Amino acid sequence: MTEWLLRLTSLSAGGALATLLLLAVERLAGLRYAAGWRCLAWLLLCLRLAVPFSALQTQERSAAPIRVEVPADVVIYQPSAPPAQQAIPSPQTPPTAPAQPREQTPAGPTPQKRPVTLSEALLAVWALGALGVAGWAALGHIRFLRYVRRWSESAGERETRVCEELKDMLALRRAPRLLSCQGLQTPMLAGLMRPRLLLPAESMEETPLRHALLHELTHYRRHDILFKLLVLWVCALHWFNPAVWLMRRAVERDLELACDDAALRVLPERERAAYGKTILQAAEGRKQA
Repeated sequence: MTEWLLRLTSLSAGGALATLLLLAVERLAGLRYAAGWRCLAWLLLCLRLAVPFSALQTQERSAAPIRVEVPADVVIYQPSAPPAQQAIPSPQTPPTAPAQPREQTPAGPTPQKRPVTLSEALLAVWALGALGVAGWAALGHIRFLRYVRRWSESAGERETRVCEELKDMLALRRAPRLLSCQGLQTPMLAGLMRPRLLLPAESMEETPLRHALLHELTHYRRHDILFKLLVLWVCALHWFNPAVWLMRRAVERDLELACDDAALRVLPERERAAYGKTILQAAEGRKQA
């Protein structure tokens, strides 16, 4: 147990050093490296931090060159002790009264509870923190899905038509279910097993709608939801490490930048400026929400 805690702490310290190094390189290099390469570096780091359990190493035991197997049905004879001879009472002596049974006293001291060691206490604190982070995220996700099921409905024909056109443009086999949800400020992709593409209840113009759907469908094609789930798992395991939470913010930012780069590649040059304007408006809407 102590060895596993030391291994987890060492792995977390190495992840913190790698995170700070990547952030420093990003600041020094500026925009010289694309966000896609940074996402790849974050992915490799998260995969390493996500598995703190090392493979079980079997230790080879030294064995004698020759072993003799004893069959299980062989019974070894052991001579039993001769029965004790009972004393015959003499006729001259009167029979003695039987001895009164004595109260049995305990053979030894009562067992005491083993005290909790420091490693066990630290392991309990880590487990509570990990369960707290994972449980809080799961609870928030379940509450949001309940809100979506209650206040959402199928999108209109115009939104469905634009979504189908973009699905063919991105060469997707199928698109997530398109819903219109009350209370949303900007479009978003939600759900892990059955992703849903959520649109605000208020009607959007054709061009902003097209660009917003293109952005979210690009997230869907890149499987960014799975990447965010991996980052959440890493944060739950290494919740005590502040650098891991810095890494989460950097990952979310680079995922958005990489998604925008991928979306701009499929757009004609005349639409790229309008796409950037739509993304900026969506970002302002998220801040106000």
